[in-house]
Amino acid sequence: MEYEQVKLKQDQVLCREGDKENDLYIIETGELLVCIRKGSQVTPIAYLGEGEYIGELSFFDDKPRGADIIALKPTTLMKIPAEEVRKNFPSWMGTLGHVMSSKIRKLDDVIRQKGIKKASAESIKPLDVAQQTKYFQILSK
Repeated sequence: MEYEQVKLKQDQVLCREGDKENDLYIIETGELLVCIRKGSQVTPIAYLGEGEYIGELSFFDDKPRGADIIALKPTTLMKIPAEEVRKNFPSWMGTLGHVMSSKIRKLDDVIRQKGIKKASAESIKPLDVAQQTKYFQILSK
């Protein structure tokens, strides 16, 4: 199976909510912001770093990307083609992944509509106004 290395510059967009691509990525180096938008409000839902996966929801359920992903610093990823990996999956694993993806997408919709209520969440640092403006402008290009 052939993997493709993808290099992102700081503030470069990997994908936007609604993109139809469904490949899986592993972060080799760098840091990414996973966020959702409601109007001009940008809400972070995860900060990801080395060794973490990206794109698993679309990988399992073939639905469009559910969030925007931006490089916070120069980042190198390994792109894993969905079709190649699926050939090696037992059918039950695909079903399990699809069910889990559905549950996570429902939670993402709640965050998108209502925001994150707990401002002191340690794993998700909120964006200040300047950061929201910056990332909104990057994603609006």
